[in-house]
Amino acid sequence: MTLKIPIQEMVKMVGSLRSHGIDIAESMEINKKEKIYVAVTEKDLESKSSLVWAIQNSGGKEFCIVHVHQPIPGEMFHEQKLRLYRKEKEKAHKNLEKYLQICRQMQVTAEIIYIETDSVEKGILQLISQRGVTKLVMGAAADRHYSMRMRDLKSKKAIYIHREAPATCLIWFTCNGYLICSREARRANNLYLECASSNSLSQSDITRGTEIIVKDDDHLIKLAVTEAEASKRKARFEASKREEAEKTAVDALKKAKQWENVYFEELKQRKETEKALRKRNDELEKMRSESETQITESYTVIRKLQEKNNLSMETFRGIREEQEELKIKLREVSKLKGKREEEEASTSNHREPPQYFICPITHDIMEDPHVAADGFTYEGEAISRWFERGHETSPMINKRLPHTSLVPNLALRSAIQEWLQLRELLNRPSACREI
Repeated sequence: MTLKIPIQEMVKMVGSLRSHGIDIAESMEINKKEKIYVAVTEKDLESKSSLVWAIQNSGGKEFCIVHVHQPIPGEMFHEQKLRLYRKEKEKAHKNLEKYLQICRQMQVTAEIIYIETDSVEKGILQLISQRGVTKLVMGAAADRHYSMRMRDLKSKKAIYIHREAPATCLIWFTCNGYLICSREARRANNLYLECASSNSLSQSDITRGTEIIVKDDDHLIKLAVTEAEASKRKARFEASKREEAEKTAVDALKKAKQWENVYFEELKQRKETEKALRKRNDELEKMRSESETQITESYTVIRKLQEKNNLSMETFRGIREEQEELKIKLREVSKLKGKREEEEASTSNHREPPQYFICPITHDIMEDPHVAADGFTYEGEAISRWFERGHETSPMINKRLPHTSLVPNLALRSAIQEWLQLRELLNRPSACREI
């Protein structure tokens, strides 16, 4: 039994057989021991999402934080260039220390690799070649350029490294904490077989159409089984990639849901705040209206009190003027009465006292005459008792008095005293002879 297989396919099958002959557990153990290199930028924690993704998803325990620094152009003066160089270097080291702190917090081992070169891309490629880097994590673009539909690289540095990096290096390109794409590594034995096949073909000048005959049926069966296992492994790998993509999509949906919940919560709080503000504004408006009403009422009361005060002052001034007028009239009346009493006393000793000497209430000669608001003179004690008993009217004319104030009638009292003294003198015999 013979089977014709092109030589290129045969070489691939042999390479696949050798590569898949390694135990999976052993391969995973090797991967765990390998260091994972994470490229970071010089800006303050701009590559934090890439570092966190590498720690959480790569399964590694040892990490190298790589930073490629581009020196200052040489056209500047030496001292100025040196100052700027020191300042930028110090700033870069402080930023790298922050990345180390993140690794300590996430309980992984990390070291710093600081490179200075004119090109960031060439510096990373040089590091991969010199150190034999097999796993690298770097940004596909700045986090601000991330979107749910992002599938391709946007950074020029990432595109260049994806194209030029050695094939033995597995590279993950992330953005904003999500895996955008990856470039799978090819094992060294595969590359060796392909190169050896290419060289043997070129030396023997065998064309692509040359075929070989394989006579060993058992060997063909083994190759077919190996190819089937490789296909299964490839299918499992594709399934794991698909699961990872689905997981990433689910995480993105969860984050979107969280952001949506946060947005609605903020919107709810904002509505509640606006409602509380409207309620508070209504209360303030009500308080302001009540205050204005109270102020208006207070002004009205003050105005009325001022009017009453003015009216009271006018009444008081009127009373004072009336009192002055009464005093003047009383003085004139007293003078007239005094003259009349003198005339009557000089003519006769037995004449009755003048009627105006008699109190209208007690009907006796007054000792302490006072003038009331009705213009009549009364005995002070008698008119006071009249008012104390609740009377507010005139004893003479029975009309309501405007006030109960009393004014002493000094002229009348003097006239009464003189009359009494004169009558006493006239009642004496010796005084009559003298007169």
